[in-house]
Amino acid sequence: MSQMQPLKKPPGFKDPTIPIQMPPRKVNLPPSFKPQKRKHRSCCCRCFCCCFLIILILLLLLVSACGLFYLWFDPKLPVFHLRSLEFTKFNVSESQDGQRLNAQSALGVELKNPNVELKIVYGDTRVDLKGENDVNMGAGEVVGFVLENRKVKVVKFVMKSNELLYGDSIGKLIMNGFKNKNLRVSADVITDIGVGYKGWKSWKIRVKVSCGSLRLKQIENGATPKCGITLFNW
Repeated sequence: MSQMQPLKKPPGFKDPTIPIQMPPRKVNLPPSFKPQKRKHRSCCCRCFCCCFLIILILLLLLVSACGLFYLWFDPKLPVFHLRSLEFTKFNVSESQDGQRLNAQSALGVELKNPNVELKIVYGDTRVDLKGENDVNMGAGEVVGFVLENRKVKVVKFVMKSNELLYGDSIGKLIMNGFKNKNLRVSADVITDIGVGYKGWKSWKIRVKVSCGSLRLKQIENGATPKCGITLFNW
């Protein structure tokens, strides 16, 4: 007996056992649920403006405090004078490298604090003594100290030099100048200074003080020229 063939489904037939799949629907969210890029950007701008305003206020307070400090205390720079120079040893000797200057000296620098209420605080202070042709004639250093208001102090620097001289003529020039007291010398003082009032002290700034140039006979005759001050190496 022949097997029966299954009936063919008519066109458009839908099997009721198969669930109907609906296409995905696009859900429109309300504006409150959408990401707010502009709002985030405005928050960053407000934070930046607040920080800038705080920094500006702090700067204005600092400038105002400095202005009040200046008006109240009227701070003045210290005054430097080259007071004395004494050589305990001075000669030019021959060596394997050439001529050398062997010198020992004591240099006195007068410091004056012209401030009425402020004291001046010095850091470690160094002095370099130079002769003609920029010959190094010695260097000395003292530790930091405090100069009270309206006080004067003479700081002594003990210096030594073992400078190599380039050229025979320089050695003869220096020795002749030393003997007849016509040798020109200059001193450069490098230090850090700040001000203080009672228990308070400010920060220090670097200063360079230039004294000279003077002949030895002028110093021996009592010449005490005022030295020039340069702030911040300007």
